[in-house]
Amino acid sequence: MTNLQLCALEWILDQYKEKKPKDPTIAEKFNTYRFADYKEQVIDLLMRVCRVSVETMNIVNQMSDN
Repeated sequence: MTNLQLCALEWILDQYKEKKPKDPTIAEKFNTYRFADYKEQVIDLLMRVCRVSVETMNIVNQMSDN
């Protein structure tokens, strides 16, 4: 994998990770996000990003061969 691919994957994981609000009132009343609730969608998104990366590399390699 290239650095660009790692950055895309890391960005996705960072966006979907559980983050605890610092304010206890907000954490108590509004902290309802659970990664487990979105696990399948995140896995699907990661697979699509990986596929686009692989396909892009295949196109680039074909272009350089010509």
